[in-house]
Amino acid sequence: MSGKDILSLSGVLALGGVGAAVFELLSLPAGFLAGPMVVLVLAKSLSLPLIANQDFTFPKHLTSTNSIFIGAAMGTAVSPDFWEGASLWPLSMLALGAVVGGITTTVYLYAYKKCKWGRDEAFFAGLPGALGMTAALALERGAPMDRIMIVQLVRLFLLIAVLPLIVTNMVDSIGAADVITKDAEVAFSPAVAVELIAALLVCATFAVLALRLKAPAGLLTGAFFASAALNSTGILEFNLPAWLAIPCYVIMGTNVGLYIGKMELSTLKPMLGTSLVVFAISLSVALTGALVTSWALDVSFDKVFLAFAPGGMEAMLLISILLDIDPVFVATHQLARFMGLLAFMPVVTRYVLGPISAQKTDPTENSVAT
Repeated sequence: MSGKDILSLSGVLALGGVGAAVFELLSLPAGFLAGPMVVLVLAKSLSLPLIANQDFTFPKHLTSTNSIFIGAAMGTAVSPDFWEGASLWPLSMLALGAVVGGITTTVYLYAYKKCKWGRDEAFFAGLPGALGMTAALALERGAPMDRIMIVQLVRLFLLIAVLPLIVTNMVDSIGAADVITKDAEVAFSPAVAVELIAALLVCATFAVLALRLKAPAGLLTGAFFASAALNSTGILEFNLPAWLAIPCYVIMGTNVGLYIGKMELSTLKPMLGTSLVVFAISLSVALTGALVTSWALDVSFDKVFLAFAPGGMEAMLLISILLDIDPVFVATHQLARFMGLLAFMPVVTRYVLGPISAQKTDPTENSVAT
């Protein structure tokens, strides 16, 4: 990294730290994740010099290492008795599929019928999550990307900023500070340090394996499931100390904020109203599906709602650990949603929108309202 990049990185992380501290002082849930993100987006809107460089991104080795640590930290919340509720998962997976279909369909109808968007824009704007895959499919079909990406990124921003508040106000769960404090209470002795290093090496090994197998968010999910296996079986129970866990959360929130903050205000403003409506539609469908599923299967609403939340798999997993809400249930369903989109969306896209050649000649694609 050049000296300029190091300065930019230091400044951005300092802003993220300030955001985390403010959110924690205000006792806002998931403050170590949401605080940095919100502050970075606000700093971008105020055109602060620290984030004026649009080409600056976090070093890959930093984000990769951070993903492994976060995955390992999330897995430490898994207790040996988590298998007790696994028998209901097939039914909740079916409900999740219905929620994904409902979100995609309702957003598509709103954007296509009400906003007069092209069919491709409306369809890809409605896909709940899997942002990389959505962008790849849209690019392959030659779909206009501005509206699609703005809607998807605004939804991700609002989910991280708003979802913890919704969950903590609707259910009785502990806050992020309590989880961090619980981890901090563990005495850090040489023996604990050796166990922690051994566990992190195991998590890193499985993270790299998952990445090579092209698993979604492989570094994070590989480390998470390795950590969950170690803790749930009692083979090697460990906790990340607060001085290690907190910076990881801050780095992730800062990175998300930096990414979202790169949206140009001139492009965002005309789309903000539509993006808010799309978010409200997506959240309403997820909320309804979670309420019905929670009632029908007698499963706590908080974990079903997080499992059904429309987008940002890594962020939803991290929120589940910060709020101490069954991370295995959330992780399994979020991963299933991501894998389902990855497997079926190319086929569904062709079925709904038709062949690429036909789509490009479809005259309705040019009837786009501002």
